[in-house]
Amino acid sequence: MFRRNVGGIDRVLRLTLGGILFFGGLLLLSSTIKLGVILAAIGMLALLTGIVGFCALYIPFDISTGRTGEHPLKQACDCAEWTKAMRNNRSAAPRSSAEEQVAESMTSARGR
Repeated sequence: MFRRNVGGIDRVLRLTLGGILFFGGLLLLSSTIKLGVILAAIGMLALLTGIVGFCALYIPFDISTGRTGEHPLKQACDCAEWTKAMRNNRSAAPRSSAEEQVAESMTSARGR
């Protein structure tokens, strides 16, 4: 999977201009087919790169308008870090005596 290299403002501009160019190209298809196809293709490419968040033309020039060090999968969920934090929070929180009694009674009722 490719790393995202198109940031927020860049994406909004691509989506806006891509939509305008695409629909403008579709309107021009009825009168001048060649210009309409070119504008629609450029608009579709801009829309696609805006939706996906990746632009192949940025790679040779080492350009990135996205946040540095941001990995797309880490944005959604870093399950290992979350699990580790939950374990640390659970072990750090002191149990009250009432909670301990309930836990012991449940354990003994299960026969463990």
